[in-house]
Amino acid sequence: MILKPDWAQPRPTFAEVRAMTQRIDLAPVALPEKPFGDFLSCVRESHRNGGAHIAAFDVPTDTVFDWFASRNRLSDEELIDTLVTHPVIRTGLGEVRIPEIKASTGLSLADPFLLDGRFAHCLYAGGAYWTAESDGKNSKSLALDVCDAMFGMRYGEVALFESVEAWTPWFHGVAWDLTEVVFDRRLRRLWLFVVTDTD
Repeated sequence: MILKPDWAQPRPTFAEVRAMTQRIDLAPVALPEKPFGDFLSCVRESHRNGGAHIAAFDVPTDTVFDWFASRNRLSDEELIDTLVTHPVIRTGLGEVRIPEIKASTGLSLADPFLLDGRFAHCLYAGGAYWTAESDGKNSKSLALDVCDAMFGMRYGEVALFESVEAWTPWFHGVAWDLTEVVFDRRLRRLWLFVVTDTD
């Protein structure tokens, strides 16, 4: 069942949000090699001086989290900035060197219908020293496969938050930094994709 707003529930306070981000028990999700391994391999090849990572985490029912998630407002009250520093996420994305305290991620609400295009752009345009040699069809096809595997291409049931900020030391702070955070309101699954490169 898709997560929907409970209009009778009052808005949680900032203190309740902080308490939730410390108590919530995220569960890492094992990702299949296809298409995720193929996707990462291609992105890493085209971003040779940087890298790319993708991870997913199941989010349990929580009245505070659900108030914001059901309204596509995970960026309110610094929730998303605090949530991405959760110990389970930091462990799952160890190479990204996520700080232990709240990060200033720059994440803001974006259009989920454009996510496959962002992925295709990463694959096709690549990083600093990458030159595309095809017409982009294979890049778009793989990007669609990734979105299908992530959330069944149910674009209307996911929220997307995007940033081009270098919010951890892993990012190089130049033109190729990108973070995509997707929350699937039906499966209660949080996805993080990060990529960087430098010249």
